[in-house]
Amino acid sequence: MCCNRTFQLDYSYRACQAGIKEQVVDLAMNNAGIRDTARALHISINAVVRVLKNSSHDV
Repeated sequence: MCCNRTFQLDYSYRACQAGIKEQVVDLAMNNAGIRDTARALHISINAVVRVLKNSSHDV
């Protein structure tokens, strides 16, 4: 039975890729700034802020 749905296999938006959120938190714990993290991971500053805000609920 086919559900007629499609799934995205390759993300063009880098902040959605697997492991990026963990890398953002790791860099923050190692005293890297928001702009440094965004530049190193090639994601936007807003994506870094969003990940850090959401990860604060998990800690």
